[in-house]
Amino acid sequence: MRHLWLLALISFGSSRFPGVLTLPEAHPGKPSVATTAAVGGNGGGTGGGGEASTDYSEYDEEETQRTPGNLAKSTAGPKLALPYFDQPEVDVYVGANDSSVKVNCPVKNYNAQHHVILWYKDEKAISNGNTLIGSVYGLDTNFTLTVPVAANATDGQRFSCRVMPPDVRREVTIHLGPEPSTPSPAAATTQPASAADSAPAVQDCGLWLVLLLAALQLAVRF
Repeated sequence: MRHLWLLALISFGSSRFPGVLTLPEAHPGKPSVATTAAVGGNGGGTGGGGEASTDYSEYDEEETQRTPGNLAKSTAGPKLALPYFDQPEVDVYVGANDSSVKVNCPVKNYNAQHHVILWYKDEKAISNGNTLIGSVYGLDTNFTLTVPVAANATDGQRFSCRVMPPDVRREVTIHLGPEPSTPSPAAATTQPASAADSAPAVQDCGLWLVLLLAALQLAVRF
């Protein structure tokens, strides 16, 4: 009978006060966040006043992956090559029957996104990119300038093709008349050939001179 009353009392108390006479089941190993929080709540209900502990190991790993040291570092873009001309100064000759002359701007390392080409007559701008400032001249898509030549035009007109930035220039001087003649390759090779031909003649003269001196010596002896 005593055992029956004890069992009835335990069952009555469990139904009226749940969680008071029952203990949480112990789990081996490291408790999870939800289990630890539940244990802390039961302890507080029984007057223990304990705080719920939380496992932050997963959060620490995520924060480590987000640190600035793991971010991709920005790299500088490729260095832009500077424009240049193979011939910074050229002379152009205009014949008597020519009414115009074309002067080009053969710039190297030209980049349309970073450079602009301007033509100047002396120090006065006559074009900006593909746009002409005056209607006297002509300009094509390759920045070749067409210069009209009048009968009374002055000799030695100067034009300059400038690439900005960094202000690289090509000076073009227009001359009226034919281009000065230059020695032809045949004429240049003729002189060494004639000098080579004269060498045997000098040797022959020296031989005759030796024979003449020998003959004079024999004549003096006899």
